[in-house]
Amino acid sequence: MEKITIKDIARFADVSVATVSYIINGIHEERYTPETKRKVIQIVNLYNFRPSRLAQSFALSKSRNVIILTEKHQSVFQKSESYDFLRLLGKTFERLGFNLIMRTHLEETKVDTADAIICVGMEEEKFRRLAQENFVPLLSVDGKINDELFFQIYQDFSFVIESGEKTFGKNNFSVVLLDMYNNTLKQEIAKLSGSVVFVDGNDIGCLPEGNIVTVNSSLKAVAELSGRNVLLVPSNTQAKIDVLIDCFNKATERVQGTVHTVLVK
Repeated sequence: MEKITIKDIARFADVSVATVSYIINGIHEERYTPETKRKVIQIVNLYNFRPSRLAQSFALSKSRNVIILTEKHQSVFQKSESYDFLRLLGKTFERLGFNLIMRTHLEETKVDTADAIICVGMEEEKFRRLAQENFVPLLSVDGKINDELFFQIYQDFSFVIESGEKTFGKNNFSVVLLDMYNNTLKQEIAKLSGSVVFVDGNDIGCLPEGNIVTVNSSLKAVAELSGRNVLLVPSNTQAKIDVLIDCFNKATERVQGTVHTVLVK
């Protein structure tokens, strides 16, 4: 693609060239809405458009720091799954020469000391609030965002159900998952099967009878102790980490023409 211009940004955002200029220069804020600003900034970020003011900002962001933002988990099972994922992620990023900064919240929503923010299991509205404030790329892991401007990586739950059908037969098992903060993904999963059960991890006595399919290794162990037949289609795999790293590289280098939603089997 040829070098993008301010006119292209205006066309993609369906606003005037003047509005784009106001937004990237931080002036005349009374002339546009927060939603318009969000849209323009996201397109500027996506297409790597670098007027002089933004070029300095992007250059300063090459810190080799990556913020990993997770929810503050309440149950021991959620903490276990989170630790397992972060352990795999940390080993890979360390090998690539990045510093990981773990956070369960950000005191300042605007970040200029990291190359990217990776949001793990974050609910959509919270993710969008961060996106409105930041030039650095945001990636969503284990959470669905209804906006193709953002890279989002999560498990292919259709494949999970297909795996269950191959093992136990159709309609002969329940999909049991630890509860999720991202309701958008949670609702999508619930539509795939009439037998999806979310447990909060503190009350595992409510596990359904019969065969169980899960993506959470901690739930597999508990279900087996209670005599269930369990199929684990693991969520925390090196394959998911590899996909995340690929998306991270594309996001930080502003690679164009790529698919932003990646489902991991």
